[in-house]
Amino acid sequence: MAGRLLAGAVVVVAAVAAGSPGSMPFAPGEQASYEVRFMGVPAGVAQITVGLRTQHSGKRVLPLVCVGQTTSVAGVLQINDRFISYYDPQTHKPVGLDYFVDENRKRRRERFRFDTEQSRVFANKKKEGEGPYDVDYEVPANTMDLASATFWLRTQPIAVGAVHEIPIFTGARWYPMKATVEGAETLSTKLGEVPVFRVSITTDFQGNAATTSNVLVYYTADERKLPVRVTAEFVVGSVSADIVQYQPGSASL
Repeated sequence: MAGRLLAGAVVVVAAVAAGSPGSMPFAPGEQASYEVRFMGVPAGVAQITVGLRTQHSGKRVLPLVCVGQTTSVAGVLQINDRFISYYDPQTHKPVGLDYFVDENRKRRRERFRFDTEQSRVFANKKKEGEGPYDVDYEVPANTMDLASATFWLRTQPIAVGAVHEIPIFTGARWYPMKATVEGAETLSTKLGEVPVFRVSITTDFQGNAATTSNVLVYYTADERKLPVRVTAEFVVGSVSADIVQYQPGSASL
C-alpha cells in the first residue's frame, strides 16, 4: 500500500513565463531528488529530471522524466515506476506521455498522444502477458498530465492569492485541477532555509489513493520556482516528499 501511495506522490511532485527554453525557470539537465515518507516513515525515493531536447510527434520537446521506487522498508508492495511527459516549451503543453509501471512484479506500459486540434488523447496500452490495445479519450482544450502541469505552474506568476486552473488527464479520465497560492513562509530543507510559496492543488485520485484534502506543494520564492516539499493526506495515511538533492539545468544543452 505504501508503494502505491509513493507512486501517487511521485506524480504529484512531478507526479507542479512564456518564451524560449532559456527564459524558463527550468532547463535540460535539471534534476531533483526527493525522499518520500508514509506516515512519517521513509518509504521510497523520487527523482525528476528534465531531459535533453528531442523530437516527439513532430515537435521539439523536453522530456520530463519522473522515477519512483519504494525502499526495502516500504512493505511487501515494491514499486519501480517511470513516467515521461514530453513537454513542448513553446506552447507549454504536453504532446505525449509514456508510463512504465512495475508494481509487485506486475508490469504494464501505457503510451499517450495529445491531439489539441481534435481535443483527444490517443492511447496504446499493454499489460504483461496480454496483447496491446488502442483507446482514445475526449478531453477539453489545453489538457495536461500532472507532470507537465507541475512544470507549467513554474512558468506562471506565483504570488499569494493567485489561482491557476487547468484540465488534468489521469490516464483514463480528466478532471479540472485548481492550484491556489495560499501563502508565503520559510521551510527548513536539505537545501537550507528556503522562502517558499504554499500552493494548494485539487486532485482526483481514486480508491486508496484518494485524498481527504488538497495536496500542498511548496515552490521556492525565486526564479526557479522549484517544488521542495509535497504533502498529502490520503484515506489510508499521510504522504510527504522532501527534496534532498538538486542540480540546475543549462539552457545550452
